[in-house]
Amino acid sequence: MQPLKHLAAALLLSLSTLPSVAGSLWSTDGFDMPESVAYDPMTDRLIVSVMNGAPNAVDGNGHLALLSTGGKLIDANWANGMDAPKGLALMDGKVFAADLTSLRIVDAGTGELLQSVPAEGAVFLNDVTTNGSEVFVSDMMTNTIWRYANGTFEKWLESPVLNHPNGLYWDDDRLLVGTWGKGLKDDFTTEAPGSLLAIDPATKSISVVAQDVGNIDGITRLNGKLFLNDWITGKVFEIGTDGATTEILSEPAGLADISARDEVLYLPHMLEGKIEAVTLD
Repeated sequence: MQPLKHLAAALLLSLSTLPSVAGSLWSTDGFDMPESVAYDPMTDRLIVSVMNGAPNAVDGNGHLALLSTGGKLIDANWANGMDAPKGLALMDGKVFAADLTSLRIVDAGTGELLQSVPAEGAVFLNDVTTNGSEVFVSDMMTNTIWRYANGTFEKWLESPVLNHPNGLYWDDDRLLVGTWGKGLKDDFTTEAPGSLLAIDPATKSISVVAQDVGNIDGITRLNGKLFLNDWITGKVFEIGTDGATTEILSEPAGLADISARDEVLYLPHMLEGKIEAVTLD
């Protein structure tokens, strides 16, 4: 597997950036491969996962950083002891981070690494979401969704229909899954684009919300509207209730796990090493 970082030069040269319909509030750089941003309402600050190296490297270099909601760096190495942390979610005063083959559980107040829970058979744990009592984690390379509940971390759903699941988002009474697409190549492009899926948690039935969107990474809601982004192209799309996609933003390649809070959309620019906060017109 060729690390995503090796693609930076080619992607940034080959993909053009369209005019943005967003207003940039701030941008903070200096991160080595930031992947995800999560807002902690208890402390009113942002938590950033920093891979600090290749996305698949078991090197102990990964960590979590802290930013203020105004973009000021609070702590560049707030939580350590990880390899290549990606998706983040908060529940019960804890931060849950997907880290290759383990779920890292961190004290949201102190940054102490409380527990590393292995996912036996996992290859590339990617995104994390929660419904308030359970934590769901995608494994991009095994077409699997894992679930952590009551101290147990186990496979919840495994299906080829998931087509390399990446982004996860708990949306009221359903689990949204952004797939990367069919025919994954060594350079992380695909033969066919990924789609936005919805899983019924009771029956585990899978339905299509938006077909053939792209190489989906982050999924979020802002002002009641559903948004997702394509990592390869850097584009952000609004998803209508009928599944229609509208491009609302175009950023450089490598836009990772976007998130939102109130009127603000947070953009982790993985290849550029920065976090940006924007408002949409």
